[in-house]
Amino acid sequence: MLPLVRLIFAISLFAILRMSPALAQSGNGAGTAEALAPPESDLGDLYYLGSFASAKDLVPHSGICGAFGLIGKPPVPLSEASRKPSRSRCDIVVDVVAGKQEFGPEDTIPWPYKIATDSKDRVIVVDRDLYPSIHIFDFASRKHSRIAGGPGERLQAPSGLAIDAQDQWYVTDAQRGAILVYAPDGKFLRSIGTGKGERLFAQPTGIAVDSASGHIYVADPPQNTVFMLGADGNILTRLGTKAGGSDPGQFAAPTDVVVRGQELFVLDSGNNRIQVFDLAGNFRASIHPESMVPSLGFSVDSRGRIYLDGPLNTVQVFQRDGRLLLRFGYTGTGHGQFQGPTGIWTDRLDRTYVADTGNRRVQSFEWGGKHGLKLPHPNEESGRQ
Repeated sequence: MLPLVRLIFAISLFAILRMSPALAQSGNGAGTAEALAPPESDLGDLYYLGSFASAKDLVPHSGICGAFGLIGKPPVPLSEASRKPSRSRCDIVVDVVAGKQEFGPEDTIPWPYKIATDSKDRVIVVDRDLYPSIHIFDFASRKHSRIAGGPGERLQAPSGLAIDAQDQWYVTDAQRGAILVYAPDGKFLRSIGTGKGERLFAQPTGIAVDSASGHIYVADPPQNTVFMLGADGNILTRLGTKAGGSDPGQFAAPTDVVVRGQELFVLDSGNNRIQVFDLAGNFRASIHPESMVPSLGFSVDSRGRIYLDGPLNTVQVFQRDGRLLLRFGYTGTGHGQFQGPTGIWTDRLDRTYVADTGNRRVQSFEWGGKHGLKLPHPNEESGRQ
């Protein structure tokens, strides 16, 4: 049943992209094939920090297992470490803090889809499995909690995740056509978008919150629209039109949004571009990353670098002007390898988290390599597809 559910979701997104009038009208918005050579990063190499797949990874760690790989050992080239098993396997299977003697399916994340971190560095993961849920991993306290969803539950089809300045969670639910808001302890607070029996959203996906103003930005692919809401949930403005388009300020199935500084970044997937607005919704720029394909998720770090899930199970890092800076990952189960990466999140320290959906885990990476394993550059991966 699980593969069928995943297939249905993939087909539905593909159908949105195919049916979008804007996509039918738009040309190739990707960068030219004769692009300049990627510039070298001024922050050194990108390093693998670790991965986690279940509450079992909160127990005292053995090697890379446990507290998210932050083990403080000298970096080891990932090409040497990739021969080791990458799924978490710990020697100790008792979580003394949480009092757990064994771990069941409810403690795993079978289909990690979106990720965010709060001010306490807890990692919140949206799981889009047959019985969806929201997982909260507190690595400092070694605690795991979960909000269960599924048929008959309030949470039905979580599709996006954002956290505000008070550490409240905003979860878009594509099936309910609403935003569900939770307190930091997981208590449900309110629903946005379903007042008076009418649905504001058709199928909301990506969501972002401006910490300063509390304004909420929501991507709705079927309507080719990005909604800007006040902190109270009322509509302030709409970006784009239902008919869609490829002109500046128009969208073709926008799938994700990011607020970084004083700017709003919109993943305009059907047009193979990223559009940039100020926080009032005024158009600023259009970015055409090289070799971009329709994508589900992206992130932007404090230096304006854009992280985008790319073709062939890779993650691509772009400069603000769309030039490719780095491409990492390839098909596999080792460290820094992916099987269908979806959600990407960059935290306040510029650590990047990738929902490695097909491998049922979350991986994390960091520039500079204070703790982790060095990722090989593409030219170090000779002989790999």
